[in-house]
Amino acid sequence: MALRPSIFGFGGGPNLLTRDLATFGIIAPEWGIFAQSGKSVVTFDNVINVEYKQEYTVSDYPLEKGAFESYDKVQMPFDVRIRFSSGGSFNNRQALIKSLQAIVGNLKLYDVVTPEATYTSVNIVHQDYSRNAQNGVGLIMIDVWLVEVRVNADTELSNTAKPDGAKTVNGGQVQPQQPTPEQATLVSNAIAAAGGTSAPTGISPNA
Repeated sequence: MALRPSIFGFGGGPNLLTRDLATFGIIAPEWGIFAQSGKSVVTFDNVINVEYKQEYTVSDYPLEKGAFESYDKVQMPFDVRIRFSSGGSFNNRQALIKSLQAIVGNLKLYDVVTPEATYTSVNIVHQDYSRNAQNGVGLIMIDVWLVEVRVNADTELSNTAKPDGAKTVNGGQVQPQQPTPEQATLVSNAIAAAGGTSAPTGISPNA
């Protein structure tokens, strides 16, 4: 059974009112791909299928006699696959194709919305479609794959209260300079105290 988009979306995005109305069966539930502004970005007639996958990896280390023990579990980015369909007219089919072509190549983040869950911060990584006689040449179905994108904000540490928390600044190349007589004397004394017999090159202990 095809899943139809909401007919009462207030700008195309999910909101509390439409969710409540959908819960009581007054309107159709929300389905689709939305920009983070709440605007629907795919023009379609129906949602045919939605798949969600979440995987974790478990890290192990070996023990004696072939045993092992797990010490960490990492959540991998989830992926969502959604199949859209449009038919009935040339304009409907063309609108679906063009709406996906407009967003498939960009780096923007979107939300996949279903009545039960919203999968946020995803980007489109794949699309494909086919048309055949079995489904009717007047119907087009497009599969869209999306993956979670995790965004980490860079922390600026300039002008911190503690010097060790300050941001490293690259001042460019630094040219070597001749040490002052006081610096040369300190280096020579340090070398003599350590049992050395000569001053570093270019430094005269009597300067």
